Amino acid sequence: MRDMLHRIIERAKANGVAFADARYVENDSTGIRLQDGRTEKLSQSIQKAVGVRVLVEGAWGFASTNRLSNRELEDCLDSAVGMAKAAEGKVAEPGVVELVEPRSDVVKATVRRHPREVPMEKKVRRLLLFHKEAEAAGDGKLANVLVTYADSYFREMVCNTIGTMVDDEQIRVMVGTTVTAAERGVRQRGHKHVGGTAGYEMIEETEPADVGGEAARSAVSLLSARRAPSGRFPVIFHPSITGLFVHEAVGHNIEADLVFSGASIIAGRLGKAVASDLVTIVDDSTVRGLNGSYAYDSEGVRGGKRVLVENGTLKGYLHSLETAARFGAKPTGSGRAQDAHSMPIVRMSNTFIEPGERSLDEVVGEMGEGILLDEGEWGYVMTERGQFTCRAHRGQLIKDGKLADPIREVSVSGMTLQALEDIDAVTREFETDMPGTCGKQGQGAPVQGGGPYIRVKELVVGGQE
Repeated sequence: MRDMLHRIIERAKANGVAFADARYVENDSTGIRLQDGRTEKLSQSIQKAVGVRVLVEGAWGFASTNRLSNRELEDCLDSAVGMAKAAEGKVAEPGVVELVEPRSDVVKATVRRHPREVPMEKKVRRLLLFHKEAEAAGDGKLANVLVTYADSYFREMVCNTIGTMVDDEQIRVMVGTTVTAAERGVRQRGHKHVGGTAGYEMIEETEPADVGGEAARSAVSLLSARRAPSGRFPVIFHPSITGLFVHEAVGHNIEADLVFSGASIIAGRLGKAVASDLVTIVDDSTVRGLNGSYAYDSEGVRGGKRVLVENGTLKGYLHSLETAARFGAKPTGSGRAQDAHSMPIVRMSNTFIEPGERSLDEVVGEMGEGILLDEGEWGYVMTERGQFTCRAHRGQLIKDGKLADPIREVSVSGMTLQALEDIDAVTREFETDMPGTCGKQGQGAPVQGGGPYIRVKELVVGGQE
C-alpha cells in the first residue's frame, strides 16, 4: 500500500497539481449491545479505502475508492483532478496549503491485549457482569438495563506532495451501561461509560460495579430527587459539565475553519482576554490513553499540546494545513477525517480546562445559595451568536455553604464570553472522564473532555419548581 500511495502522488505531481495527498484508511470495528441481559445486537465490520485530494489552481477535488488496485487509484486521482478543474475559477475562496517540514514515521499501537484476540463470546460474558452489577444495585426498581461495548482498530497512512509519509495505528475500546429506574410513575436514567485508546485490558481491569452498579445507583437516587428550580443562580460545574462546556461553547469557537467563515464569536481576538484569568484551556492529542489521542492527524501533521487560552488570553486557534495558510499560522495537527471517504476538517482532540489551586469544599463553603451540576448529558452551542446550553442529568442545591437536596433534569444556558469572564473559582480536583464522539459536518471524531470543578457567578438555570 505504501508503494501504491507513493505512485499516485508521483502521478499527481506529473499532472501539475499544487498539492495532493492520498490516504489509506483501515477500520476494523466490533459492537455489542445487551438489553435486559439478552444479546440484542452483534456487529463486526472491516473497511479499507483510499481517499485522494488535490488542489488545482485554487480549487479542491476529492475522490475515494474501496477498490485497492493501481488502476482504481489512478481513476480516483483522475476523478479528483477532473473535479478540481471543473471548479477552477468558480470558488469563492481559493484553496491554500501551508507547506510544512515533511515527516516519515510509523506508529504502532501499543496495547497489552488486542481486542481481536478476544473471542466474541468472551466479550459477551464479560458484559453480562456489568448487567448483573446493575441489577444488584437497582433495588428492584429497574425497568431497563442496556450494556454496550465497542472496539476499533484504526490505521491511517498519509502520503502527500510535500514529502510526508506517515503510518499511524490507533486502538480504542469503550464499555457503558445505561439504566432506567421507575417508581410511582417517575422514570429516571443513569449512565456510566469508560473508554479510550487502549486494548481489551481496559475492559478486563474495569470493575463492572464501577460502571453498571454506578449507573443503577444514579438512576434509583434520582427517583426521589426534586426537579431543579428555575432562575439565575451561581453554578458549580462538575468536571463532566466543565468538559461539555469547554468542548461545545469554547472548543468549536476556536476551530479555525469556523473562525474564517465568520461563525465564531472570538474571530479577531488573538492576544486579547476572552475569559477570567483563572482559565487556561488546552487541546492535547498526546495524553496517553484518552479517547481523542493520536500521533498524526489525517494530513500527516504531528499532534501535540495546544494552549488555546492561557490565563484568560486567547493564544491560538486549532488549524489544518489550509486554515494555517489562511491565518499565517503553524498547523496544529488538527485536520482530522472520519474515514477515507471524507476530507480532513478542523477538529478537537482532548479538550479541557487546566486545574486550579482551590478545593471543592472551599468553593462550596463560601457560597450562600447556588447549584452544583453533575453528570453531563449533552451540550449545544450557536458559535456565531455566542450562546450555549448544557444539560445535566443530576445536581445538588447549595444552601448556606453546604451541599443540600439532590435535583434532577437540569439545564443551564448563557452567553459564552460572559460565562468565561464570570468563572471565579477553579479547583485542583480534576477529571478527564468523558470519552465520546464529536459530530461536525457529518463526520464523527473520537474526543475526550473534562477538567476541574469551576464556578460561574451566575447562569440561567432551567428547571421546574
